[in-house]
Amino acid sequence: MTPHRAVLGLVLIAMVVLGIASEARAQYPMPRARERPEAIVAAFRFFEEGRWPEAVEAFELAAREAPGALSAEALRRWGVAASEAGRPLAAYVRLRQYLASKPLGADRESAIERVGRARTTLLLDAARFSRLITTVERRSEPDSVQERYLVRVAARDGDVSLEGLSSRTVESPMWRRAEEIPAAPYLDLLRRVLETPVLVDEVPPQVVDPAEPAPRLAVVVRLVIGEEERRLEAVGGESYDRLKAVADQVLEFARTVPRLPDFEAKAAPAPTPPKPGKKRR
Repeated sequence: MTPHRAVLGLVLIAMVVLGIASEARAQYPMPRARERPEAIVAAFRFFEEGRWPEAVEAFELAAREAPGALSAEALRRWGVAASEAGRPLAAYVRLRQYLASKPLGADRESAIERVGRARTTLLLDAARFSRLITTVERRSEPDSVQERYLVRVAARDGDVSLEGLSSRTVESPMWRRAEEIPAAPYLDLLRRVLETPVLVDEVPPQVVDPAEPAPRLAVVVRLVIGEEERRLEAVGGESYDRLKAVADQVLEFARTVPRLPDFEAKAAPAPTPPKPGKKRR
């Protein structure tokens, strides 16, 4: 056999082997490494470029696509981007979620500092415009009467109003109509609510269906500060118990906080009687 024919034979054998391997790969493809969602890739790119509002939107999209699957580093960057973009509620929630992973080093110290700043900003913004609404519904049996407790606290430019509803039937009157309350107790309530762990946890999404037949338990906690909102809801289970603890705290506040006139009357010092003048001799 000439050298030319030998080389040609080796080439033909190689082609046959490659063809078999290609066919095998087509039938049994090699597993591919899992790629990061496009939203996360975009969010990291926006973060590196300092495009904070776009980064926040991309992180929000990534969270909707894969809820609960973001890494600690993604949460940190999300929180930093929100902080830089003027989104204190998002910064507070995401950085506290990041701190829950117990990080170490300079990133941890920076996150703690940003969380403190965000909390201060939230309480200042809450006095200008905020809403805190909680709803608890209970029905023990399919034919039983539904119990419903609603508390709504609203603040605008330093003025705070409260409205509460407690009913077993639709015709039941409100137990506390909308009235003015002092701002200081409300802001203290918000501070305690912000410190509640469940407010920053990722509660599994559950849809509260009012038409659902009983028995059922449902709770909704909605917090609006400025242009940001965080809404959490649960139907039964551990999430319900944790959220209901927050709703109970707000309900107790609504039952005990004084009306503004009563508060001002209690805070105002009693007038000092005039001193008697000296008698003339």
